[in-house]
Amino acid sequence: MARKKEFEYEVKLDVAMNLFWEQGYHVTSLSDLEINMQINRSSIYPTYGDKKELLLKCLDKYQRSKLTEYQAFLDNSGNNALEDLVKILNLSVQQSMNDNKVCLAVKMIFEIALVDKEINKMLVENEKKIEVVYLTLLLRGVQQKLVKDELDIKTTASFFASSSTTLLKNFVLYNNKAQVNAMIGLLIQLISR
Repeated sequence: MARKKEFEYEVKLDVAMNLFWEQGYHVTSLSDLEINMQINRSSIYPTYGDKKELLLKCLDKYQRSKLTEYQAFLDNSGNNALEDLVKILNLSVQQSMNDNKVCLAVKMIFEIALVDKEINKMLVENEKKIEVVYLTLLLRGVQQKLVKDELDIKTTASFFASSSTTLLKNFVLYNNKAQVNAMIGLLIQLISR
């Protein structure tokens, strides 16, 4: 029985996550959550907390999933670092292209992170983990003599993490995959030996 409840918990969490993703945090009401999750408020609060706590749970699940995808590029240290950087940058925009919606974390950065310290902290912590992935790939690239060794690798990793958001923005505004590919090519060219 506990297993079914766990499954239901995750299913309902996915429903809430998609609702926040589609409508945004501020527009999504508790009534919207009740209707879409098909549970009443008296079940939402003890299970998920208030609306903000529910958003935090959704963001945590989403960010863990995305981070796992990014960290998969670290599994094989023999891979060409530049090729993996291209793949990870493409991955950052692929979901937007497939689902026709922007990354949930990016959406929340612009909607609520400026005014909510707890959400800001959660998003910053995740961004630092993504930067570590880029840092690891860049260091691999230096070892493989593919990436310029005179670069400030830590700043470059931060720049790459920020650039993935820029690529998303560009795709959302222009819906031009060729332009995104050209921008990725330029990023790689800037760091290549």
